[in-house]
Amino acid sequence: MKQHRSASSESTEADQQTAGSTSRGIMYALLLGFALITLLTACSVGDDKESGEAHLHGTETWQKTASETVLPAFLNEETKLTQELYSEVHNHSELMSSINCYCGCMEGTEDNEAHNSLLRCYWAEHPADEGGVTWTDHTTTCGICKKEMEMIVNLSKQGKSDDEIRKAIDDAYRPKNFKS
Repeated sequence: MKQHRSASSESTEADQQTAGSTSRGIMYALLLGFALITLLTACSVGDDKESGEAHLHGTETWQKTASETVLPAFLNEETKLTQELYSEVHNHSELMSSINCYCGCMEGTEDNEAHNSLLRCYWAEHPADEGGVTWTDHTTTCGICKKEMEMIVNLSKQGKSDDEIRKAIDDAYRPKNFKS
């Protein structure tokens, strides 16, 4: 009878070792699969700047397009007004480059470089490499930038001069203590 129990015990121990070995094998296969997926994901992340994909720069999303008339994909989720304002930038870029933005962006922050004009609130870089434009989503969340651009578009349609438009924006938004 002791021999029968010994054979049975040996069989149970062998089964446990086989089960443990199978569990370890499955665990190693899962870990290897996870490592492979992680490696493939890391390798597939390219330089977004060159691919035209949106990428973060400070707290702003930047996206390069082939020209100033091709709008960035991040606008697809924005309101029609925001899309229309961005579509007007190329028509008013020269004027915008000489207009201050009064939202505070010209002072810069720890995360974002200072903007030098209202144009910088729409275009991060122009011309970008190969003649494209790098857009920024700064204005998508900034009411003052939008209002200033609305004034430019509307006053331009009324035939106002660049100086008149600049003065109207300064009168509407320039703080009393603003240093230009």
